[in-house]
Amino acid sequence: MRIALVNWAKIWHGTRRGGGINGYTQALARALQQAGHEPVSISSGTTPPLGPAALSGRRLPPSRDCHARRHADWHAIPVYEIVQSPVRAPSTFQFDRPADEIACEPVERAFAEILEDARPDLVHFQTLEGLTARCVQVARDRGARVVFSLHNYHTICPQVYLLHHDRHACLSFDNGHACVGCHTPPWRIAGQRKSPSVRLDAIHRRRLELPVLEAPDPRDPHRDDTPCARTPVTNDPLPEPPSDTPSNDYARRRAAMIGALNRCNRVHAVSAFVAAKFAAMGVDPARIETIHIGTPVAEMPRPAHLAEPSHAADRPIRVVFLGYHNPAKGLDLLIEALEQAPSDLLSRLHLCVHAMGVEPIAHRIRRLEAHLARLTLTPAYEREDIPWLCAGADLGVVPSIWWDCGPQTVLEFLACGVPVLGANLGGIPDFITPGVNGDLFRGNDSDDLLRKLDALVRTPEAIARLRQGVRPPKTMREHLDEMLDLYARVLAQKKRH
Repeated sequence: MRIALVNWAKIWHGTRRGGGINGYTQALARALQQAGHEPVSISSGTTPPLGPAALSGRRLPPSRDCHARRHADWHAIPVYEIVQSPVRAPSTFQFDRPADEIACEPVERAFAEILEDARPDLVHFQTLEGLTARCVQVARDRGARVVFSLHNYHTICPQVYLLHHDRHACLSFDNGHACVGCHTPPWRIAGQRKSPSVRLDAIHRRRLELPVLEAPDPRDPHRDDTPCARTPVTNDPLPEPPSDTPSNDYARRRAAMIGALNRCNRVHAVSAFVAAKFAAMGVDPARIETIHIGTPVAEMPRPAHLAEPSHAADRPIRVVFLGYHNPAKGLDLLIEALEQAPSDLLSRLHLCVHAMGVEPIAHRIRRLEAHLARLTLTPAYEREDIPWLCAGADLGVVPSIWWDCGPQTVLEFLACGVPVLGANLGGIPDFITPGVNGDLFRGNDSDDLLRKLDALVRTPEAIARLRQGVRPPKTMREHLDEMLDLYARVLAQKKRH
């Protein structure tokens, strides 16, 4: 099979740019290739760079027209990109222009040209950031079958996380009016009046390697990390309450995206919550199939001499946060909980924070250092480092404040034999059973997080029992078998019709 994998970030960046979705895309592509299939990578929306020059108001380098480009192959995988897309990615750059994500002829024309050149049997969208809702139909019009993986909420929320002002679960869309002013694009933070523009004209194709000049993923823009009032969140996949307000461009965008999902042959939900939430939002439940993803970490060797925690009775409990620091991932929620913790609890903790983008909150973490048994702070890491970072850990904490679809950090902890204390939100309960391989606390509730953490840290034997209950998650090979089965069933429908 020839499978086009579509994501906004370039495949070679992996988790360094694009986070878990790009890490998954990269791992799936390599697994497909190793199984004898032909993956193709397609990205859009990030070139030219939206780095410091753009955000400071200085002019961008002279733009070229929106066009399709073939890069040099990456590990023998063909790589295509839509360059100078007027639909920007990641979605933070596009937030205040929702109508462009409904339809944009230059983007769709470039996407069609890539498909005509690549000729995939099936197009597997990981996201539509940098593209438009209409691109699903473009793929169908070129004779490809379409699968869409729901890794986040971009299709129903241009801010991605269904978080109002980056802090509170969005419980009422209000026909798009709740989106107005909900999120501030980076150029507005930097003082620009509008987003950088690009010229649109004819399509050009070149087999050239583009320079990598991109800024880090800016979904966590410059912001104050001081604690805020929090409202606990339940894990109920409720539909939107009715609204009498007239629809705006955000509402029309959501309707177009839901329509695009309903034109896919299959919609892949990465957790039970995601399947239920999108069905409540209007996606045909008959199209949705829940398949938990795998993780490459499950296949990585673990440092055997460091794998198990020390059995010394007086040793500190090693608690680990792993991933990326932004409001949705809840590192600041964890720090809020620890700032309220009694000194005798802190003195028992070896806190390990391994987080890309941690700098804005590092000062608050450092303030805790004098009260902790030990602090380890790592601002960046590679996926291959994870077995070492988790070696000897007692407990992983996944404190997401959003309905995290299927966080890979949970899978990575489990792959390393580490029990998890996670928020009872999104897909986390799919993997964590209280009293078996971890525990769950009430979403966006620092008090409940502290209570659960305190109970575990003060009873190390309970953590040891949880560790015995940890079972490894799926490998990418096991997950690939499920996806190949899904692809085959979707392609078989084409033959019957």
